[in-house]
Amino acid sequence: MTAAALRIDESDSGSSSDELAPGTRLLFGQFVIQSFVNSGGFGIVYLAKDSLDRQVVIKECFPSAYCRRIGTTVGARSRAQQDDFRAAVRHFVQEAVTLSQLDHPNIVKVHQVFECNETAYMAMDYIEGHDLLQTVEGSAPPLRPKEIIAHLMSMLDAVGHVHSQGLLHRDISPDNMILDRAKGQPVLIDFGASRKEVTRKSRVVSGLRVVKDGYSPQEFYVSGSKQAPCSDLYALAASFYHLISGETPKTSQERLSALAGREDDPLRPLAGRFRAYPAGFLKAIDKAMAIFPRDRLQSVDEWRAMLGEAAGKPVVAVAEIPVVPASAGPVAEPVVATAATVPASPAPVETPPAERMPGALQNPKDVLVTAAAATLLLVGLLSLPGLFQRDGAESVRAGTAPTSAAPTSAAQAAAAPAAAARESLPVVNVLRLPNGMSFEAVDTATGTLTVVAEVPAGAETTMRVGDVLLVYAASGESLGTETALSDILKREYSAGVTTYGFVIRRDSTTLDAEFRLGVAG
Repeated sequence: MTAAALRIDESDSGSSSDELAPGTRLLFGQFVIQSFVNSGGFGIVYLAKDSLDRQVVIKECFPSAYCRRIGTTVGARSRAQQDDFRAAVRHFVQEAVTLSQLDHPNIVKVHQVFECNETAYMAMDYIEGHDLLQTVEGSAPPLRPKEIIAHLMSMLDAVGHVHSQGLLHRDISPDNMILDRAKGQPVLIDFGASRKEVTRKSRVVSGLRVVKDGYSPQEFYVSGSKQAPCSDLYALAASFYHLISGETPKTSQERLSALAGREDDPLRPLAGRFRAYPAGFLKAIDKAMAIFPRDRLQSVDEWRAMLGEAAGKPVVAVAEIPVVPASAGPVAEPVVATAATVPASPAPVETPPAERMPGALQNPKDVLVTAAAATLLLVGLLSLPGLFQRDGAESVRAGTAPTSAAPTSAAQAAAAPAAAARESLPVVNVLRLPNGMSFEAVDTATGTLTVVAEVPAGAETTMRVGDVLLVYAASGESLGTETALSDILKREYSAGVTTYGFVIRRDSTTLDAEFRLGVAG
């Protein structure tokens, strides 16, 4: 892990004279300091080993403006600063306890908070990898557009989870997002500046503000200013603006000054400049970086909604996929077509309006879609989590097959642990395709996941059971809602698409995968 990946705020490149020496024991020997990493206004970060000889990261509360060290003990610089120092320690402990409850795969995990040496510490995961600043600067391998899109979606999930707990990160920047080498996933780190969404009046907290030119919104430069989720979204957008364009974003102060002087905004929008990215994806970043908070995307949900709306705009007069009741009869065998046989403009199928597929699936039930319209089968959920049922059929546990099903493939057997792990999660929707593949929309604490639930032998796909669909590659849409996949397939089929590519997560690794659907001849 690099020093940059462990930074807690803007810090000097040199070592700190106040750091603990290697070999120092904390919490009665439970942790042993190995080396100093970096320091800043909030504290000092170290690499350490725990009592099980595992590598961990230790963050020490050391607000240098108010304290100093004598031996290993930390104390206020003067009696006049005693209250400020103790307030900083209390704030550190309170926020560390809150952060320890943030359970998300894209957020660094805080395992323990403790007091020692008259100050406070937190022990966190050690993450080996490089940060996105190193990617931008060229000291780490470049990322493909598909990877950047997938990483932004993961970070949106992480930031949305932080906001759902009433917290703001307040220090999002490329150097605070690490690409975990083992998992291939970005991880948000450095919550040293985080706090509750409401404005605090504490002079100590205000004095420990973190401002990073190019990434911080203009309200971060004003002590005591109102800050909200859109403040974090500005910083997230600015970080990915830098990653996509290779240009350091103009500071919000420069932009504000230009607008005050009736000049054009010096920040060049991304939209229209980078053809490798969906236009809607870039427009969402541009909007999140609006200089005035009222003009920005206000929440992660609003960001996702904009991506979904933008992805639908290129499709003109999209015909809905007609449906018929499940009792109408068997589904026709799908026809596997080559590219040459795909109709340029599929003929619409007349169906009574009452039988059209509902947009929100308020009361999901089995429905069959005609083979000419890709024969999608949506299966509803019973009251028990992880359970769905077909009309007139036995109940089937998600991730398993009925006794009359074909033998389990090797890929399905290998993915059995992942399927078993999903059984404890509530399945809110099931989508079954004509090639026998099925997908589950699973509710988690961090949002809805679209998971591959079944892959029969002979299906034309590179996907496996347990794969999590992150992004539709052609448009950059996130698969973050229960109807996202069905909405995409309906729209794309009407445009003559038969092969569907996605960015997926498999065993903590991000990959490209696809499946193919035939059309009726």
